[in-house]
Amino acid sequence: MDSNVPIYLGAGFGVCIIIVCICSRLTRNSWSVDPHLLEAFLAEDNLRFINGGLQRHDIEQLLRDVERWECTICAFQNVIQQPTCSLCHTQQGVKLIEPFQRDVVHSILGDNSSYIGSTMAKYPLKSTTSMSTSFARGPPISTARRYPKSSSFRQTASRIVHWTSLLHHALLPEDLSPQQRSARMRRQWTRKMDPQNHQVVWVRHFIDSEDFPLAYIIQVNPPQDMKICFELAVSNEPIELRTMQRVKSPIQSSLADQIAWTPVELVDGNRSVIGLQPAAEAWAGLLEVSKLAFTLKYAWFLDQVSSLIVPYEERHIRFKVSRIQVLEEAIVRMNELNGRSLCAIARVHFVGEMGQDAGAILREWYVIVAQAFMDPATGLFILANKDDNSYIINPNSGYDIQQYKLLDVDHLEAFHAVGRFIGRAFLDGQMLALPLNPMLFKAMLGVPMTLDDIESLDRSVYKSLRYLLENEHVDVLALTFSVTEMRGASMVEVDLIDNGSLIDVTDDNKHDYVDLMMRYLLFKRFEPQLLALIQGIYDIVPPELLIPFDHKELELLLCGLSEIDVADWKANTTVSSSLKQSVVLEWFWEIVEAMTLAEKAKLLQYTTGSTRVPVQGFKGLTSHDGRICHFTLKGITHKPGLYPVVHACFNRIDLPIYPDKTQLEDAIRMLLLSEPTGFDIS
Repeated sequence: MDSNVPIYLGAGFGVCIIIVCICSRLTRNSWSVDPHLLEAFLAEDNLRFINGGLQRHDIEQLLRDVERWECTICAFQNVIQQPTCSLCHTQQGVKLIEPFQRDVVHSILGDNSSYIGSTMAKYPLKSTTSMSTSFARGPPISTARRYPKSSSFRQTASRIVHWTSLLHHALLPEDLSPQQRSARMRRQWTRKMDPQNHQVVWVRHFIDSEDFPLAYIIQVNPPQDMKICFELAVSNEPIELRTMQRVKSPIQSSLADQIAWTPVELVDGNRSVIGLQPAAEAWAGLLEVSKLAFTLKYAWFLDQVSSLIVPYEERHIRFKVSRIQVLEEAIVRMNELNGRSLCAIARVHFVGEMGQDAGAILREWYVIVAQAFMDPATGLFILANKDDNSYIINPNSGYDIQQYKLLDVDHLEAFHAVGRFIGRAFLDGQMLALPLNPMLFKAMLGVPMTLDDIESLDRSVYKSLRYLLENEHVDVLALTFSVTEMRGASMVEVDLIDNGSLIDVTDDNKHDYVDLMMRYLLFKRFEPQLLALIQGIYDIVPPELLIPFDHKELELLLCGLSEIDVADWKANTTVSSSLKQSVVLEWFWEIVEAMTLAEKAKLLQYTTGSTRVPVQGFKGLTSHDGRICHFTLKGITHKPGLYPVVHACFNRIDLPIYPDKTQLEDAIRMLLLSEPTGFDIS
């Protein structure tokens, strides 16, 4: 990794090309560390760059009493020095103006209650009012559908909200950016303890689709009574949706036994997404943790994770992988883990490359594998939303993965490996560029989903469904209870229900159509893949560790910060005495500030092994052993043609003291031209 062999410039265009190649190889050398160089590094006065043995959770403890401000869009608590919200990038001081809505509690129905998901007039819900004013239960969904708010009431409320929005720095829900809308949704659902019976219940705090308030939970390992109720929930007598009478194949029956799309009213709030029920005393603590600011939740999470990791001397695992087959081998390695190996410390070695993994190679492996998983050519994920460039599971993955010549695995095995890969990333504290759609993070946690979640999936489809609900004479649109999608190599028509292509959508059954479209878009079309992914995650991580987080916090936990704040980077950089008094330090930060986001990410990958910033910002950078290790700039003597030397395992750049800014800029630009991965210098 730490080769100090200088590269001297030649003259002429041909020599310049050679320099680019050499520079590329030199940079790739920085990913590994020779054992002797590692020992020498630790023997020198370099330990001062590793901050006093601090771990990631120690940083959060130091931030416990820091003053914070709460974003009115997403309720995320940011440190007071942060001018914009870390989660939705809303400026401090901006207000969100939205109509008042009462909290609605969704608790599991009694034994004598009936629930019909899309045709509820014949089977009214039992509604009970809580003794606590903070737990106001809503009317039966059928009542809400048949008696929507009057148009005059809506117009009055709309005018009030509109005029209020004229206040300084105020926004309406419809004014929000895609990122803000997605972050706001984290406030829609929370778990609370019902004061009536001390049972955990789901509470809905707002819903944009007030005229269609149906909510569902994806439940793995559902209890038998839940499956029976769900069969009722998707049945509809007028158009003969007799799901219970369908003859299922053994595979379909097996799948139905393992995962279900269940009305929130039928879900026991005490159950985790995989069906386990934490003890009552554990729930009290988990609910308290869920109320904390994210940074404090993160400290709690790190403390819990540390108890899961198997000590290195007891057991550790080494992955010897080929770069050519890195994805296939990652899938095999992830699925082979069992027993204590699931949580053992891992080290990675790339075949044919020298050096010892001191942290940067593992980070690089995570980066490469994550990129391969998300590559559309692999066939596992597809772009869902162009507004935020988020991805969902490819419904046609079984076929598409077979077309990917570099991969010879079953698609469900691949998704199980993706889940385990995500679980391992939580344990290892790796920040991954996995731009998954918010609905997938909700599914991982078992958070209720509504029609509002279609908006984050596909805004145009959401608007189309809203149009159906808000307008009459929808039969002129010539819609049927079916959708068109790729199955194998062909575009086919898929029925949402039996013989759906023969059933027209009308004003009488349009709510049924929207209900079934929700189920299809958010669940049914990739049901087996989603099951494999969720099972993989919880093979590694106990569900109790993720229960306190909402879906946006889970995304932050996994992906870290995508924005690279140069001011934060600069504030958390250790500078050697030889560089502190040099103008080169000022030049360096001026050059970094002028870079594009992609260039900053590439420089970050060179110097740390990852393109993402830890959730704590640059103060959370770690070394090979998990100790806090700030980004470091060390000044070295300049020689003609000498380039910066990167020590990615220790987040350090040895920066020559260049005589002018142009030479420094040229050297950094040359660095960015090379590939930031790999090790191939013998």
